[in-house]
Amino acid sequence: MAQTSSSQVSPQAPTHKSALLGVDLGSNHIRVGTVDSVGGVLAFRREPYSEQARKNARALADQILSVARQMMDEQAATAPVLAVGVAFPGLVNQNTRRVIEISQLPSLVEIDLHHEFTRAFGVPTYFESNANAAAFAEMKAGVARGVNDWLYLHIGANVSAGLTMGGRLQRGKSGLAGAIGNMSVYSEHLGGSAPLQSMASAESIVRRTRERLEKDRTSSLSKLGAMGGFTYDDIIAQAHAGDDLAKMMLSRTGAFIAMTIADVINLLNLAMVAIGGAPAARPFLAASIATEVRERSFSAALDDCRIVAAELEVEASVIGAALLASEEI
Repeated sequence: MAQTSSSQVSPQAPTHKSALLGVDLGSNHIRVGTVDSVGGVLAFRREPYSEQARKNARALADQILSVARQMMDEQAATAPVLAVGVAFPGLVNQNTRRVIEISQLPSLVEIDLHHEFTRAFGVPTYFESNANAAAFAEMKAGVARGVNDWLYLHIGANVSAGLTMGGRLQRGKSGLAGAIGNMSVYSEHLGGSAPLQSMASAESIVRRTRERLEKDRTSSLSKLGAMGGFTYDDIIAQAHAGDDLAKMMLSRTGAFIAMTIADVINLLNLAMVAIGGAPAARPFLAASIATEVRERSFSAALDDCRIVAAELEVEASVIGAALLASEEI
């Protein structure tokens, strides 16, 4: 589905009698939308973080609440919102309903944001990791329909996974399952092990690319660097344009990810691994991961498992968070 700018909202269908609200915290934007009971998007937009929200947890919480309120009020004209789901780029303790880890944003650990949501909106509220939310959306309306045992891998502000076994999301004792970014991988460059997230998140891909450009200035990314810098999206765009360094950096990222994914496939005998995150990066990463996993997984398990690009686009975690919230009604 095509993205809309922060000043545009998709038309709402007047025939729907109720709606669900989903919020997803991305690297640079708050994504917010309303969906129907089967995950059809009624409205969607992105709002950039304020400067204060990037620095202060209280300001971040206030902006999240404000963006959600605005979308809820707009939706009320055609259908009331029955529940709210929020997806975080990190870990949520499902016993306490508190955010305990969040990437690239001020920590919300000290704020009982779940309580503030329920008090502000008066409807059931559900908090989830962005990987679990996107995995749920893919099960309901994407590439994982009808697949019982599979893994969704999110690569973006954080690196995390949504694990489904027997057709159900597996969250572990406290909801912390899927923290694949905290697993260690070996880096020859570092001469030792490092957390996967430090090698495969969007921020780390940009960092590793900048380091490479100190030795290789033939890439078109050198020009962008000289003009003030480049982003993960720039690396992806240059890879699609044929830039060898950009393609190599995405390929190496896939190789790091494969170090952990291969062991997961061996352990769990999965039917599928779906690669999420930035839609334009998925083909490069999926191909690289599949190649490297062949070298690391035993053949019988690998024969059972497909490695594919996720189907839903940037709305995935919004859809999944909203649908998960509906189970709280």
